[in-house]
Amino acid sequence: MPFSQASLQALKNLQNHPRPIDNYEAKKRSAVLVPLLPNDRGELEVLLTVRSSTLRTNAGDSAFPGGKLDPEDVDLCATAKREAFEEVRLPPSASEVIATLSPVLSRHMQVVTPIVAYCPTLTTADLKSLYPNPGEVAAIFTAPLSTFLSPPPGDYAYFDMQWAFSNHRVHRFERCGVSNHVLGEIEESSTPQNPYVMGGNGGQGQLDRATTGWPVYGMTAGVLIEVAKIAYQREPDFEIYAPGQVMDDLAMAQWFNKTHGVRASL
Repeated sequence: MPFSQASLQALKNLQNHPRPIDNYEAKKRSAVLVPLLPNDRGELEVLLTVRSSTLRTNAGDSAFPGGKLDPEDVDLCATAKREAFEEVRLPPSASEVIATLSPVLSRHMQVVTPIVAYCPTLTTADLKSLYPNPGEVAAIFTAPLSTFLSPPPGDYAYFDMQWAFSNHRVHRFERCGVSNHVLGEIEESSTPQNPYVMGGNGGQGQLDRATTGWPVYGMTAGVLIEVAKIAYQREPDFEIYAPGQVMDDLAMAQWFNKTHGVRASL
């Protein structure tokens, strides 16, 4: 199924997005791949993973394929593509990078660069050709990109919190991936039950989530809102920012450099 005209325009909008200035002075860098592919109507969907419940950090979270920059990676695009292959067997040649977004901070203060790519030879029907890496990925699913601007009624929530040096809004989208997913090997959880984790009970949690979908929240949700805004050239149906939230990327980078950057440890 080819991309619809609206999807082609959305991809063009992403391609025309100016490359941001990176002001972070981080000791270590990470990158995630944001893979876009068409569904049977030619509409854009995003490919996401569910992290294994046995991982030490972010167990059970919905996430992009991605990880830390390795010495052999020529750049962060190579990092994102390598990790996508390691995690879900998406070949590097199967995705074409069209945009690099501003780095974002994870809740563990990792500097993460989102790399947006489209998959010209894949559709959502081809999801079963990918393979969740046991021990890293519990499931793979897709969700319409437009969901992150106009979520179905009852499938969106948020809460505001103090984070870094500012108020911050955490977005949460429910029931993602119900209609299109691939489960990995059934596993037993090593983490306590958590409402943000996929079921909280290992193998049974995987099976439960296969019928109810997975929540997408936190940094992943924030990146998808930004990708969808650029692609469709409009604001979401909900308020993005908390009252008093600092929206200046440079101010966030300066705070990070002062408190967590290379010079902060000198």
